[in-house]
Amino acid sequence: MKKVFVLFALFVLGIGFNLKAQTDESVVMEVAGEKISKAEFLKMYNKNSLTSGKINKEDLDAYLELFINYKLKLLQARELGLDTIPSYLEEVEKYRQQLIIPYLNDAQVTQSLIDEAYERTKTFVRASHILISLPENANPTDTLNAYKKAMSIRERALKGEDFSELARQYSDDPSAKDKKEQNYKGNGGDLGYFTSMVMIYPFENACYSMQVGEISNPIKTRFGYHIIKLTDKMPAFCSSVDLSHIWIDNTSRSDQESQRIINEVYAKLQQDNVSFDSIVKVYSDDKSTASAGGVLKNQKVNTIPAPYVLQLSKLKEGEFSAPFQTSFGWHIIKPIKYKAIPSFEQQKGTIENRISKDERSFKSLESFAEKSKKEYGFVEDRELLKEIEKIVTDSVFSATWKIPADFTNDAELFRIGDFSFTVNDLAKEIEKHQRTQPAEYLPSYLEKVYNTVVLEQVVNYADSKLEEKYPEIKLDMQEFADGVLIFSITDKMVWNKSLIDTLGLQTYFGENQSKYYWGKRASVTLWSIDADKQDSKKIEKILNKAIRKGWTNEETKAKISQKLKIKEQADIDKKVVYKWNKYEQGDNKMVDSLFWSDTLQKDGTMKFYETKNKKITFLILNSWVESEPKQLDECKGLVTSDYQSFLEKQWITELRAKYQYKINQQVYDSIK
Repeated sequence: MKKVFVLFALFVLGIGFNLKAQTDESVVMEVAGEKISKAEFLKMYNKNSLTSGKINKEDLDAYLELFINYKLKLLQARELGLDTIPSYLEEVEKYRQQLIIPYLNDAQVTQSLIDEAYERTKTFVRASHILISLPENANPTDTLNAYKKAMSIRERALKGEDFSELARQYSDDPSAKDKKEQNYKGNGGDLGYFTSMVMIYPFENACYSMQVGEISNPIKTRFGYHIIKLTDKMPAFCSSVDLSHIWIDNTSRSDQESQRIINEVYAKLQQDNVSFDSIVKVYSDDKSTASAGGVLKNQKVNTIPAPYVLQLSKLKEGEFSAPFQTSFGWHIIKPIKYKAIPSFEQQKGTIENRISKDERSFKSLESFAEKSKKEYGFVEDRELLKEIEKIVTDSVFSATWKIPADFTNDAELFRIGDFSFTVNDLAKEIEKHQRTQPAEYLPSYLEKVYNTVVLEQVVNYADSKLEEKYPEIKLDMQEFADGVLIFSITDKMVWNKSLIDTLGLQTYFGENQSKYYWGKRASVTLWSIDADKQDSKKIEKILNKAIRKGWTNEETKAKISQKLKIKEQADIDKKVVYKWNKYEQGDNKMVDSLFWSDTLQKDGTMKFYETKNKKITFLILNSWVESEPKQLDECKGLVTSDYQSFLEKQWITELRAKYQYKINQQVYDSIK
């Protein structure tokens, strides 16, 4: 009920209204002290009218009444302080944060990132890497040492040393190394195939800009330095694939034995009368899929071994591969269905959402900040950072640093528009946001803090100017805020009141009893019994006897269970089920088709059905029940809805008596 009401209010009223007349035309009405011009009212009416461009007098009059009611409700909501409670303010602010996201990003940069990500989905790349790990807050010495180490390893790779062996020896990526105690052979840095938005952005960027066989300079990410070798690049032949596979494990048998078995499997598959599924069930060591034909659904290139991708790139749907080997053993695969790469339109929303959550989103935000600096006149004096360096100590890394008691410096560190940020302000930010962390080179740390503060303050300043710069944001926010207020006040005065005012609901029901009557109904018992078709005659005899003898449903249930030799109570309750109810015409299709007709069936009539799920179904017409009044618990939902409408009308009457409003009839009548 609440949702329907709010949607109706939003649609009919448009909720938001431009609070200032846009022209000097005559005032058509004044509601709660607010003057509305003819032009403004007409604009709002046309915005919500179903007959675009045409004035329907009846609709206009109805809209006028709704509009007046709407304004009076808002006035009372504000008088009651509903626009000041924390939950309201939080909800409105949360909406604003979602609303302004597109405005706080450089649309051109965002679009180029979306285009770039989509184009990359059309290409699979395969890469190996050697990681030299480095904390994000590493000091310059550690950073330089890590870089030098990465460069020296790269030089060795360029001179011809085996890249995978270098990865096993030097990479800080655990997956690269062999683990003999676990009988695990490392991947030697091989990351397999992947496509757009699988790897972190700097790594992805490097891979898509390289040529096959090329070894990159050290690439910096938040994990450290990566030396990347691009080992393959191919057109993407699918977005995902359903496939079947046969896997012969080589960890529990010799390589020679594994190869003998896979060759035997391959020979059997080439026989015309042998299915792939039957061979999977007999031979495959992947027990999790063997019973289901070895099927792996929705596999993406980054979730399956690289040799699988190489085989799939050569196979059509339904073809199976020759035996091939991986570090896990021997395999034969068969693609079942390749799923095409979705179009740009189909992927755009997903790509945009993922971009907003990864590193590349900062490119757009930083671009927005740079444009805002130019737009609002950003100036800074970085030399003043030396004043901060004089007072901050290494205790900041243990989150115990305090601004010296005698320190004060109101020199302007930077300014944007009419907002000024001082040296004192930066000191307070450092003290407030310090946290326990590994120590790092202090000047570098302060530089990062400063850059972060600048970005935050520039974005905040530009954010504060959005409503001024984009009137549609202000209008949209007003619409939403008013909508939340309407919901809150209606909940308080109508919906919640109808739920807690049980006496009022009962009184309303008693005064309007004539509205809540049952029509003629059929009292029917429906029996649903798990039994074979040949048992239907036995069951029918018992039910006929039950009708004659006047047995209760529970007595009848016991007789049927005994006849069918069902002994356990749990089985009885599951296999012998009855449902009794009174049905008006239209309530139940089966009851309608069996008992409602030009000539109504007699009391005690029994009808037989056999359903498709091997349940035998009988319906017994116990009696016809003439029209009778409903009890409150039989129609509480309907009564509550009607009571809410009653409270709404009562509320509107009170509002119109409490607050002033007036219509300039002459101006209103001139609207055509």
